[in-house]
Amino acid sequence: HPLHCLVFEDAESGVDAAHAAQMKCIGVGPTDRLPNAHECITDYDEIDLQALLDAGRVRTIPAEPWNVTEDALKKNRFSYWESAFALSNGVFGVRGTFEESAPGYDEYPATLVNGICGYEPYQHIFKTPGYPETRHAILNMADWVNVDLTVDGEAFSITTAKMGSHRRSLDLKRGILERCFEWETKSGKTVKVKTERLVSMVRKQVGALRYSVDAPAGCAMELTSRTRLVLPSAAMPGDQVRVKKMEMDFALQELTTADDRVAVAQAYSLDGEKKTEGTNWIFSCSAAGSIVLDKYFAVASSMDGEGFEKWVVDELNAAYATGFDKLCEEQEAFWGKYWNDADIEIEGNVQEQQAVRFSLFHLRQGNPEKSNRSIGANGLTGDGYSGHVFWDTEMYMLPAYIYTQPETVRPLLEYRYSILDKARERAVQMQGKGALFSWNSVKGEECGHIYEAATAEYHLLSDIAYAIELYDRMTGDEGFVFTQGAEILFEICRFLEDRGCRVDGKGFCLNVVCGPDEYACGVNNNAFTNVMAQSMFNYAVSVYGRMKKSGGGLFEKIGLSADEVAAWKQAADDMFVPNDEKRGLTPQDDSFLEMDPVDMDLIPKNTDIRPHYHPLNLWRMQVVKQADVLLLMFVHGNRFSKELKENNYRYYEPKTNHGSSLSPCVHSIIASEIGLKEDAYRFFRQTALMDINDFKNNTGGGVHSACLGGCWMTIVNGFAGMRDYPEGLELNPVLPDAWTRYSFPLVYKGSRIRVTVDVDGARIELIEGDPLTLKLCGKEIMVD
Repeated sequence: HPLHCLVFEDAESGVDAAHAAQMKCIGVGPTDRLPNAHECITDYDEIDLQALLDAGRVRTIPAEPWNVTEDALKKNRFSYWESAFALSNGVFGVRGTFEESAPGYDEYPATLVNGICGYEPYQHIFKTPGYPETRHAILNMADWVNVDLTVDGEAFSITTAKMGSHRRSLDLKRGILERCFEWETKSGKTVKVKTERLVSMVRKQVGALRYSVDAPAGCAMELTSRTRLVLPSAAMPGDQVRVKKMEMDFALQELTTADDRVAVAQAYSLDGEKKTEGTNWIFSCSAAGSIVLDKYFAVASSMDGEGFEKWVVDELNAAYATGFDKLCEEQEAFWGKYWNDADIEIEGNVQEQQAVRFSLFHLRQGNPEKSNRSIGANGLTGDGYSGHVFWDTEMYMLPAYIYTQPETVRPLLEYRYSILDKARERAVQMQGKGALFSWNSVKGEECGHIYEAATAEYHLLSDIAYAIELYDRMTGDEGFVFTQGAEILFEICRFLEDRGCRVDGKGFCLNVVCGPDEYACGVNNNAFTNVMAQSMFNYAVSVYGRMKKSGGGLFEKIGLSADEVAAWKQAADDMFVPNDEKRGLTPQDDSFLEMDPVDMDLIPKNTDIRPHYHPLNLWRMQVVKQADVLLLMFVHGNRFSKELKENNYRYYEPKTNHGSSLSPCVHSIIASEIGLKEDAYRFFRQTALMDINDFKNNTGGGVHSACLGGCWMTIVNGFAGMRDYPEGLELNPVLPDAWTRYSFPLVYKGSRIRVTVDVDGARIELIEGDPLTLKLCGKEIMVD
């Protein structure tokens, strides 16, 4: 397939031809002459063969255990670095653009505020009841990091300046982005610049920037901070943001959207002259030879409640009084605790150590810890998925939180409760009972216009239930489970029980659904969907029984009857689970094994092929987008034999094109369990390097949040073989051949342990909490 082809070309026409044929192209020559090439080289000796094989890249970034560093400026890689260097705290995020304006290249400076959206109507050619009326997407609110530098009247521009050196580095250990460069002015003077940037993990409304300039004495230096409030949003074109109020003496701005209000406040600290011109602040210095500007930023919105306009000013004043150095100390302390709670140490491969920490860093900084916000598919690093929340949060991200910092999980579940009324409305739109959560959304309205691979993915409901059950089992937080958790649970059970039907010879069936494999839509009895629903019904019955013993005021609130609960129990007991004993396989659904076989050499790998096929052609093919049956083998692995898992892996993996970044991690986990070490390691690398190596060439739109959580899973659930079923905790660790040691902490029901695996075997230590009983390689042990 053309997408599997790599072309080396030294002519612009050849590069364009490669693009037209959907081939990846590496230019042989300077970037300025071949701007449309994916990457450029001047000599073939520059190629790192392993990087080329892994991701079609000429070379990888420098391998460092605690840093991610850009050591060379390449214009065609700027969007990648903007995502890789994005900083956030889950409430707001800022992309890693340069501080200075950069005319001549396609930059996307953005401050993304979680939950702040723009809306536009869908233009359906043909519309029936249940089609979404509008779409919404996260909006770009402001560019607060902008600082422009002028020396002796000459403006610095990254695109035209004569650079002596340039280096940017994200310090993962401290959560601070640093940049250093030397600029030779046209008059021959050397100017040194250093910037440091943070988005506070402690003060969720605050960001800060330090911009330091050192120039020969007597230079006239000027720094201009431009207030760019209304910026284009890649995910939502048009005039969605309006400036409501400006108070430049304090730099307080209020913005409005169709449904939301946002307050942005900025303050500055430096020694030198200051003046304002329009919406710009200008600072100058001409004697000392150096100038240091500290810039503080705060943002709050109507999602933060009444009085947010005053609160944002209070937060800014507090940050200003604290000072930049102290904010850095707070940041370092926060990340120090996180790495103590969650770091995965790897010995034997620095590149993979770096990739794992990069994944954990972006995963943690994406969590807002606010009950009315969740984590979008790109976090707040970009708006490639419009800021929408999917099932990814519950199934791929939440596990890494619950087993390292369980206190951060409850707000993610409370978010689902905050949009429960929208889910009830959606159920009515779909002529059902109870609640149907939107497949992809920010505020609860369904935005999935591809109905066959959105609304039909009813497994989202039982994925949410799975997350509530896991939280319940790990924390025992009945204060949440018996209130908001139970209300969510009971309402989604109502919908799925009503959606199912009983079929003679099978039992309770869920028809016309879409499982995790979005190439197979409108199918009957997707195995993953049915087993997850069965588990949800059983858990709901259990929660109902527990609540009856302690008094169930919720039952009256939502009008829940014992007959409804009995119907859920019957649905669980009668649930049809596809099984082909003769072939020794779990059919993905009622029809998959009879679909048209496909020559997979003709199918592109690692890309979503839906845009290339009419649905009626794609749906008849035996091609799997991502782990579906294999995800079931992992999540409910205690129900299936190792032999069945191996049979399913050997059948489905060759038919999977891994069109989703969610796929490789599950394949790595199952491959580890059935002893396929090479496959496990290969899929681990694909997961871990997905964003740091820009494996799919789309990291510029934002990092893949689910894949970040999947990276944690490939090591803890994969190589270490951790399983947490109702029967208890177990570990079956293996050591990848490329490593000499790995180690990670784990929280289980309040006890924190450390698991270490090396050439001598596995060791488990109790760090804090009560002694713990678990199984290690099938043998029950006490950790005390």
